[in-house]
Amino acid sequence: MRVLIGGIVHESNTFAVEVMGLTGVEHFTLTSAEDVLSVFSGTNSTMGGYLDACRQHGVEIVPAPHARAEPGSTVDAGTYHLLLRGLLSAIRGAQEVDVVLLDLHGAGVVFPDRSLELDLARAVRAEVGGKVIAASMDLHANIDERLLDVVDVVVGFHEYPHVDMANRARLAADLAIRAARRELSLVSTIVRLPMQLPPTLTTSGIGKWLREAAQQAETVNGVLACSPFHGFPRADTDQATTSVVVITDGQEGLAVSKADELAHIIWEHRTEFLPELVQPHLAIETALASPAKPAVIGDAGDNPGGGAPGDSTTLLHALLEAGIKSCVATICDPEAVRVAATAGVGGEVDLAVGGKHGAYSGAPVLSRWTVRAITNGSVVYRKMRRGVRCEFGQSVRLSSGAVDVIVCTERRQVVDPEILLLHGADPDQYDIIVVKSAVHFRSGFADTARVMLTADTAGLTTRAIATLPGRKVSATRWPMRLDTVLG
Repeated sequence: MRVLIGGIVHESNTFAVEVMGLTGVEHFTLTSAEDVLSVFSGTNSTMGGYLDACRQHGVEIVPAPHARAEPGSTVDAGTYHLLLRGLLSAIRGAQEVDVVLLDLHGAGVVFPDRSLELDLARAVRAEVGGKVIAASMDLHANIDERLLDVVDVVVGFHEYPHVDMANRARLAADLAIRAARRELSLVSTIVRLPMQLPPTLTTSGIGKWLREAAQQAETVNGVLACSPFHGFPRADTDQATTSVVVITDGQEGLAVSKADELAHIIWEHRTEFLPELVQPHLAIETALASPAKPAVIGDAGDNPGGGAPGDSTTLLHALLEAGIKSCVATICDPEAVRVAATAGVGGEVDLAVGGKHGAYSGAPVLSRWTVRAITNGSVVYRKMRRGVRCEFGQSVRLSSGAVDVIVCTERRQVVDPEILLLHGADPDQYDIIVVKSAVHFRSGFADTARVMLTADTAGLTTRAIATLPGRKVSATRWPMRLDTVLG
């Protein structure tokens, strides 16, 4: 048996187009077919999980190109078609394959509002005919019901932070390979709810309950996979919605009943998913009130992991004004990096940092900065996406008074302490660490932080999703419209 693996991964924030332009090919990390095994083997990633499953089943692995970009604005159509051509060319070049395993996010948008995943899946189906196709997708995927007409296996992450990427990919691959061997008769169903969920942790509260309910459903005889998708409300498309996908072994009635059961419970408990919003000043006050240090604060409104620019200065201004021993990681400002790198380690520069992308980014921080470190910004993830390399581009650590800030060239979410450690910033020396992240940092900093908080700054990734200025069908769903009813 021959199994082809590859993918195009992007979470598209359509509201970011006006401030950041379209996502082009230069924003993608491209892995050639020849490098897939060396880059992803042994990693806690979807591709890593696929490789594990293929080896466990003893099938021949046929690597195909893989492309992934940091969540950002809508994908340029020319860029998408270039990447798609590369993937389809690999499929044609492979001649005969039995299974195709796709690494997809589920909330990708090709400009102006086309579902990247649905378009890609249809193109792959046209190439492989009746062969088995599987896709492992993010918890925040916006699943178009038509996707299930062309993809045999759709499995989503259960965890947020996404620490289970490899595990869920192994499940998707296992089902696909067993179906190709005719050991399973796959039946899938989807229930789409007229609602969208804000970022919701799955380690506590209602998010944990939903995760456990899905895991419990997968213990039922005949149920092969149960995937509740929270959805991604920052993709203003008709696909954006919360959904539940259930796969069974030949039991359509069971698939429908389990999906309906979980979907109705989500709807009945929908108000419990609305977060208690914490303003930045209160997050800082709460952090300082704790005797345990350091406290780590996630900047939820300016999270590159949801498509924000990563250069908001709201919390940086507040820390400088208060004189708190702190570190902000990171501010994306390539020009500031260039000037600081030219000055060299130990140099002092009068420099405006951040605040380059309009009102949500705040005012640049103008100060005299001392350059403490200059690096290439290359780190390897240690928790979520463990073993995968992340490139922040050339980066610097700057100091002004009691405050350090790590300024980078490439817009990246900070999910663990590695970017601090690369710049000689020991987390234990700070009272407060601010990271550009909403939820994922809670996994990576679990062994570092004594207190973890989320600050609801204004921005493109606000957790107050009802304030998003949507124009598509998604804007009519709950909580955008509180009078929405379950059809």
